[in-house]
Amino acid sequence: MCFSLICCGWMLLSLVFAFDDVAANRATAFFVDHGQSAKIRCNYNQTNDMEIITVVLQTLNHTLCYVRLSSRKTNQQNCKDHIKFIWIPKTEEISFDLLNLQIKDTGTYTCTVRRIAKPPQMDLGVERVQVIVRPILSLSCVKRPDGSPMILCSVDFYPDSLEQLWITDGDVLNSSYSNKSFDGSFKQQSYLILPPQTLNDTIYSCWVNHSSLNKPLVANLSSFVCYENGGIAVTVTVVFVMLTVVLTIFLITPVICRHYRRGRQQSVSPVGVCVTPEPVLHEHLLTEILYSTLGDHHPVPCSPAHAHLHNKH
Repeated sequence: MCFSLICCGWMLLSLVFAFDDVAANRATAFFVDHGQSAKIRCNYNQTNDMEIITVVLQTLNHTLCYVRLSSRKTNQQNCKDHIKFIWIPKTEEISFDLLNLQIKDTGTYTCTVRRIAKPPQMDLGVERVQVIVRPILSLSCVKRPDGSPMILCSVDFYPDSLEQLWITDGDVLNSSYSNKSFDGSFKQQSYLILPPQTLNDTIYSCWVNHSSLNKPLVANLSSFVCYENGGIAVTVTVVFVMLTVVLTIFLITPVICRHYRRGRQQSVSPVGVCVTPEPVLHEHLLTEILYSTLGDHHPVPCSPAHAHLHNKH
């Protein structure tokens, strides 16, 4: 009987220690949107003999911030750019602000407060916080190599395991193809080929579900948007080509005309050209000599006096 009571006591004590260990390792979860901030408060046992303490924030064995406090004042600090350490001496509160969170910042963060003087060294508190950045969903119009339109659904998320569907008018569609990559966070891209354009506008939806979401994400896009974007692109291309042709003709025409004129001038030889020079008559000669149109064409003086004598004869 006594042995049974002892065994029950040991079992109860084991359960208590196990519960304390689970509570110590339990992480509080924070869900934030992309680009937002999260605050991590470091809970620890405050004592009167904390002459020198260190505060360390880390995740997956990577130290993000190390701070050393001496006599309640910060004398050493080394933190990443997006980590802000906050120390309030009056209340001795310690916390960290995680700024502009990205998908790849999703993870479990551990804040450890440790006393290193007075001896002996001891941990005053360990706080674990799980920060989960919600997925980013976007839709856009893209083109296949042959120019036909497609819709691209792009999702950034972490951790892995994502559900993604194409939906229109309540029907689930099959995507043309999809791919997934990892660069600190996961990125999945799914493409949907659009049918030939009709007069009816169709709304296509990309539906996404993830463990970090309270409810699925849905993004919608009209088929007219992709068709109109394609038409605008073609129109702009045609206008550009026409302007290029007109500008080329405008620039080349004067050059062609110049060469044509120069060629015509060079094609007329100066040897075959007969130019009759105009006679140069001086005024004083006109009053002295006049060629007669009768007889042997001897020159006849033509002064007024001589003319008068000839008239008398």
